[in-house]
Amino acid sequence: MRHTLLLLGVLTGLAGALNAQTTLQVATKNIRKTVAWKPGLEVWINCEKAEVEVLPSSGNTIQISAELSARHPSADSAAIDLKAWQFVVSTVGKKIYVRAYIGLKSGAQAPHSSLKAVLKLSVPGNCPVDISNKFGKAHLEKLDGAIGLHGEFCSFELVQLGGKIDLESRFGNVEGRHLSGPVNMQVKRADIALSGLRNSCRLKSEYGQVTLETTDQTGDVSVVSTKSDITLRAAGPLRHSYNLRNTYGVVSIDQDLPFQYSNPDKNTRQALFKSTNSHKLIQVEAQFGRILLR
Repeated sequence: MRHTLLLLGVLTGLAGALNAQTTLQVATKNIRKTVAWKPGLEVWINCEKAEVEVLPSSGNTIQISAELSARHPSADSAAIDLKAWQFVVSTVGKKIYVRAYIGLKSGAQAPHSSLKAVLKLSVPGNCPVDISNKFGKAHLEKLDGAIGLHGEFCSFELVQLGGKIDLESRFGNVEGRHLSGPVNMQVKRADIALSGLRNSCRLKSEYGQVTLETTDQTGDVSVVSTKSDITLRAAGPLRHSYNLRNTYGVVSIDQDLPFQYSNPDKNTRQALFKSTNSHKLIQVEAQFGRILLR
């Protein structure tokens, strides 16, 4: 009993010590900038450890706000590490660059604090936007310009975008809703969920889950995958032809349509359906994993 009480006391003491260690002091720096915009200019955002939000503005200016922070149990350490943040806005040619990065002088010690940037931009609706981010997330909504996205360990949420979308992501999930422009995405070790597609869509997936909800307004769809599970939810299945092909995997169809099934070789399963109402095609070429049509 004595040993039990002693052990309990030790554990309680450790819990108290750990709780004290998790109390973080936060040092922050807030920056606001306004940049004039005219048709032909693009916004390029390059950052790390950042939460990025891009929304439309009503005028011909770009509003930028940045909150840079450092979190550490020591207030002095947080204040020192905050100085590692570098924030730069510049215009070169037809590109407006917005950069938030950790810059250290030669020989300087790496920050011990947890660093984070929150960037919020309001841009004209038809302004093209390109974002490169590591270890963060990005939210874009109600924009009509072309969008370029590049991320590592960065999740993307895309809502009501009208322009062309080109995206590359590693280890960062992608969610898109009500996308009117052509979509081209390459994703590795991450999941994709897209709905409300109103144009063509090309996807390449490795080691992830892909969920596509198609409607009568969705254009041609092409999916190439390796070791991914593909789920197609078709609101208007008769508006598309289908060519579903999986090598070393499964093709499962939960639709009352006259598919033609074949085995081009001993390891491949193929399902074909020809629509008489449309020339639009949904094509999936998979290796391993599963193709499910609902």
